[in-house]
Amino acid sequence: MKGLSRMEESLKAALELRRDGNLLDSNQLLQKLVLQHPEHAMLHYELAWSFDILAKPEKAISLYRQAIELDLSKATAVNAYAQLGSLYRLKGQFMESEKILMEGMLRFWDVGLLKAFYAFTMYDLGNSGEAMRWMTDALLDSSTDSEIFLNQRVISYLGSNLDVQHIMKNFVANVPNEVEHSEDGKPIVEKVETVLKVFEPTYFHGGWVFEFDRYDLHFTDSNNEIRRAAIAAFAIMIGIWETGSAQAFVPQHERKYSGDYNPFEPHFELNGYISAFYSNFNILQQELPIMTAYIVDCLGAIDERSKLGLDQEFPEIDTILFMKFRQEILLPNRQLKKKIPPFDDFLKEIGWDLS
Repeated sequence: MKGLSRMEESLKAALELRRDGNLLDSNQLLQKLVLQHPEHAMLHYELAWSFDILAKPEKAISLYRQAIELDLSKATAVNAYAQLGSLYRLKGQFMESEKILMEGMLRFWDVGLLKAFYAFTMYDLGNSGEAMRWMTDALLDSSTDSEIFLNQRVISYLGSNLDVQHIMKNFVANVPNEVEHSEDGKPIVEKVETVLKVFEPTYFHGGWVFEFDRYDLHFTDSNNEIRRAAIAAFAIMIGIWETGSAQAFVPQHERKYSGDYNPFEPHFELNGYISAFYSNFNILQQELPIMTAYIVDCLGAIDERSKLGLDQEFPEIDTILFMKFRQEILLPNRQLKKKIPPFDDFLKEIGWDLS
């Protein structure tokens, strides 16, 4: 691309692979880049993050340490210290965790995130009073600390499992050694119809879980039924997310906290769905206006109630793309306060038989 060096182009490609859920391909490209540019701090950080997502803590730890020793920006260095300290703690290496987190706090004393992770380590070391003091300091800092909000689900999980020793073993014990799982090949129309058969009576409050498929790749499929089913799947996934009954889209860095995590299985990647929906919005709005309206309304509500915004809660999202999506689609519809169509009309459009 014009204006970018070859290294920058390759890094951009690696991050795009990650956004699309191609975690192994992204990791391999990042490994090559680190070998080619051994003094580049951000490449070490991104590769550490990649191994972290793949539940490879030993490799992640080594790379986070190298990244810290190089010249990271403040925000990236804070996250590197936090991730490194947390990984040490999850492995039961509490003294290493305390040391690295204190090192980070001495550099960035005003950052609540490091204090929160330090509090967990103090608890494990038997200093419950110190743990509460540090957590209090972290919360007092959190009103202006975006890192706390970015890691809120991680902190909540860790805080609820303070007495579980060596929980990192639970994350990696059942992870296969880089083996891709094949998909069942069932048509997406059949997968969507399976959910629609039990959609009533709770609808968006039912926590419906779809079998994995790249529904986003079929938003403009030449087959009408496949196209409708793909949009219906997205609409229902966003609807249940907005009601809080379930969440199909989980940030990559949080997945290992969700239970039964396998980094080598495919996952729903929000970036791909936003990209496909945004790119084809005008066509979809004309053909499937009711489902489109529900998707926009629910996504707008989710983004609005997020303390950071969806593009920050999901670090793998293409920020420029989402800013365009927010400015051109989400905000105008929010400002117009359009009334969404009746739910019966939504059911008819997704193919529900109301007779």
